Amino acid sequence: MAIVQDTVGLTNEDFRKIRLMRPGTAIDLQVSSANMIKRVRTEFVGMDGTRCMIIRFPDESKWGSLRDSIFTDQNLVIRYILEDETGEIIAFKVKITLILTKPSHLIFTSFPLSIQSHDLRAEPRAQTRAAVTLIDADKKKDICQCLVRDISLKGCRISIDKSSESRPLLKQNVIMKFKDAAGNNLLLKGSVMNSKFDEVTVYFGIKFQNTEEEVGLLLQKMMLVTS
Repeated sequence: MAIVQDTVGLTNEDFRKIRLMRPGTAIDLQVSSANMIKRVRTEFVGMDGTRCMIIRFPDESKWGSLRDSIFTDQNLVIRYILEDETGEIIAFKVKITLILTKPSHLIFTSFPLSIQSHDLRAEPRAQTRAAVTLIDADKKKDICQCLVRDISLKGCRISIDKSSESRPLLKQNVIMKFKDAAGNNLLLKGSVMNSKFDEVTVYFGIKFQNTEEEVGLLLQKMMLVTS
């Protein structure tokens, strides 16, 4: 990590956020020509260490001709949402170093020298890896074991191994069973609101049905803070 900092001027935390871009991540490209600035959508393909980044050339049938704004030595601004980790918009500037048309239409760019971030979430969340048993609130049956990745007074995000055969369903009412330091059970009720996944993990967003006071008390017992 120290080599990365010396080479590209990024902190370890900056580099971690960049490394969280996975192949297939949707990204926003800000491109410019002589008379306009345009934002288009495409996807991240990969990176070669800190040498370069690779992105897919945007679909011109959808966004119109881009040949006058995407070419070698042109600057691009890349934005993406780091929602699975911290709920941030990450943005950085790179320069196009090469464009390939075969076998795939790809853009190679420099590695960013710095990044900017903006928090999307209106409320603070505590980062954690608390183990939880997820229970079907209606049938009172265990669904699976999972990890709470972050939590606030209104909701949380859990992760489950992608290979797990048992998962919650969208809109399903669930009970989350925590254990405090003394081994006592702590319960929260919620509804499954959304899901996302990467190569190895499925993430679910849960909205709590408990009051904020009840959630706050549980967080105190677990020694978690959200501000």
